[in-house]
Amino acid sequence: MLFGRPLNSSLGIAAGPLLNSKWVEAYARLGFDVLTYATVRSTFQAAHALPNIRHVDNREQAAVVARPANNGGATIAVSLGEPSMEPDVWRKDLRRAKERIGRGQVLIASVIGTPRPGGDAEALSADYAQCAAWAAESGADAIEVQLATPDPFTEQPQMIYENVTLAARILYRTRTSVGLPVLARLGPFKTPRLLHETATRLAPWAHGYVLVHSINRRVFDEKGGPAFEGAGRERADVVGAQTFTVAARQVAEMLAWRKAGAWDRAILAVGGISTVERARDVLREGADAVLVATAALFDPLFAARFRQIRTAEVA
Repeated sequence: MLFGRPLNSSLGIAAGPLLNSKWVEAYARLGFDVLTYATVRSTFQAAHALPNIRHVDNREQAAVVARPANNGGATIAVSLGEPSMEPDVWRKDLRRAKERIGRGQVLIASVIGTPRPGGDAEALSADYAQCAAWAAESGADAIEVQLATPDPFTEQPQMIYENVTLAARILYRTRTSVGLPVLARLGPFKTPRLLHETATRLAPWAHGYVLVHSINRRVFDEKGGPAFEGAGRERADVVGAQTFTVAARQVAEMLAWRKAGAWDRAILAVGGISTVERARDVLREGADAVLVATAALFDPLFAARFRQIRTAEVA
């Protein structure tokens, strides 16, 4: 069950791979049951130029371009620029995606606000809420609010989720604009205390949390230069197997606080869940769902093996 809706399984796809209704339908048929439509905006935004995905080795201070992992546990750096189709296009396509999933499956729409020149926090919050309302009208079962994105109102680089006042304002506007469950997508925190304080402050306006989708790192090529060409691309989102240690620790902390009664919210675990065993372990610890992205791209039959193990355990 998720938000009172029965599920075939608690395995799904995080925001990113499901670019349109065709991708949603394909992965739904492969057995992934919590499906997150790729993050959308109120305006069209093109992706960065190719290449925008590189295999990397995630090290202590940065990520370095490396050969693909031989064991299938891929770790990649993604530099896409948070693109989006035109609203008229994605709204129609989201409706098609909803029509193409089956019983026991749910569709989450991931939304992000677009800062405008001269705009303030209220304008950005309203933009998030507008995207969420459009997604709700198009048939989404829940809304993921992407807060792991740069804060446009600060001189010191930080993500929106690290500015708890702004994050809470965005969630409030979104929550009061739609009648659907609202999920806050968070990134990694520097300390457990910051994670706990932020989750507690956001809890009144969130039905659940999605974490940790990626780790924003500097990414270098083999010679020490930027891995991605172009201004503003020195940093990228690192995802995949090598992020599991960081992501799983943060998820475990959230689960412990929930068990202790800090708040009662759904926890959707993401980050480095590259094997069926990792997925099963995180669910046994208490996560409401596990979402994969990199693993699903490199191993489309991941869900089939997940289901086989579950069937064997029941038998």
